[in-house]
Amino acid sequence: MDLIKNTVFKTTSKRTNHGLILIVGFLILFLLDFFFFRVLIWKVPNESPWSSNHFYNFLYEYFSLQEKQKRNYRILIIGSSIAHYSFDRKSFEKDIFKRSGKNVEVEFLSYAGMTPLDAWLCRQKIAELKPDFVIFPINFIDWRLHRAYSLNPEYKNETIDSKILLLDALDFFEAPQSRFIFPLETAIEFFSELGFAKTSEYVSAFLFGFYRYKDVFWKNLRSLYDHRYGRNTSYHGYNGVQIPERVTSLGWTGKKFSFILTEKMKTEGFLVQIVPEILTSGPLKITFKKKNIIQSFSFAEPGWKKIILDNSFAVENPDLLITAELSSTWIPFFALGENKDWNYDRLGVRLQQTFGTEIPKNGMQYTREERLEDIRYLYMSDLEYSKYFNFRLLEDFDQRPGIGYLIALKDAKLRIKEENFVPVLHFQYLQKFSGFLKEKKIPLWIVNNPENPISLDWYVKSNWYQDHLLFLKGLSGDLVFFSDLKDSLSMQDFSDYHHFTFPGMMKMSSIYANEFVKISERQSSNLLKP
Repeated sequence: MDLIKNTVFKTTSKRTNHGLILIVGFLILFLLDFFFFRVLIWKVPNESPWSSNHFYNFLYEYFSLQEKQKRNYRILIIGSSIAHYSFDRKSFEKDIFKRSGKNVEVEFLSYAGMTPLDAWLCRQKIAELKPDFVIFPINFIDWRLHRAYSLNPEYKNETIDSKILLLDALDFFEAPQSRFIFPLETAIEFFSELGFAKTSEYVSAFLFGFYRYKDVFWKNLRSLYDHRYGRNTSYHGYNGVQIPERVTSLGWTGKKFSFILTEKMKTEGFLVQIVPEILTSGPLKITFKKKNIIQSFSFAEPGWKKIILDNSFAVENPDLLITAELSSTWIPFFALGENKDWNYDRLGVRLQQTFGTEIPKNGMQYTREERLEDIRYLYMSDLEYSKYFNFRLLEDFDQRPGIGYLIALKDAKLRIKEENFVPVLHFQYLQKFSGFLKEKKIPLWIVNNPENPISLDWYVKSNWYQDHLLFLKGLSGDLVFFSDLKDSLSMQDFSDYHHFTFPGMMKMSSIYANEFVKISERQSSNLLKP
């Protein structure tokens, strides 16, 4: 009998020990997960270029703003890529100061694809940052109306079941932000629509940082490593010094480029990429000049090539620019493979991602710099631009399926003009979001943002367009304001239907500031306080 009791006791003890070990192990994993994914990855420098790694940048900015001391009247700009393509933070601050004499601080909280539904799900995060004023620039792409036609060509936005649009808007493939940014809010808000299995995924994303952030954190850590120990030759966004002649967003120069020689360049040199297309007429010759000092390099093979300049360049005035001139250029439209693109820009060599920097740039996620493609259209006539517009955005779909989204948007505009306006999904959530900010006593400015006159002409005269404007105007009142700025820019100020070029963005800054100050002055309480 005693033997049986001892055996039972030992078995029970083992089970208890195993259970305790599992609990301790789970707690350790949970703590490690919390430390790494909830703390550490948001404390390291963010060396992402502008308009890249969207969801990581949004969260990084959100956590940074939580800790940032509020010094002046805080204007928070939210929205999709429309937001950070439309506003330049420093210019907007300066233009407001010129017109009002008041100092403001402008902050961004935006990512590509942020919809009014997303803003609603982020509403508590937005309120936590204590903005004094929220700006929501919005355009056709933000209503996601093309999705109804993409899901089923027979669907119409005026008759589609709202649940179909909602489930599509929360689909991980179409909208991964629901997992990265607001999983718990989504689970609580839409449990009945999502069902148990889908809701469990959102709850898991809320509980476990690895599952939630596994697709976004690695890019920045990889950049941190590459910027210090790598060659910086594989990248999707240039983040080096701004050279006077400009480079493309992928780091390609024109026929000439100039730069200051850094200490690192003096000893280690720098790399440039040479494509086969630039060698069709023979070896590429690159000539570097600084006053009377001249040095040339010749390259007969494509690839990344190292250049180390003669010591005489370092001895001469260190603040003087070195100018490089190429013997030939190449045009992306006539290139092959990954270098082919639908533009006629004359390009030279590609620079390393961190070219010309001693310390990698950080905190650039919402700071835009002018690129070569931004100035492509400056001196085009309307006819020249219109031809380029169709060539660049809409032609040769069979060769580049990536433009399917642009074609879908065009088709949606042509179809929506034949429908009656019905405030489907995202219109409803913009109304809810504006109501939430009203309750919080936070002013909201909804902007019907400028659109390219070419694409605007497809549907602007329709009853649908006019009725959608009436709906947006109807939201104004109390602390909600609406401005229709759709006609504020010329076609040359756009890179596509809705996104501004850099010069277009700078041109809009004063227009936004004028409108903002007018809104402030119309209020008896004066929204702008010293």
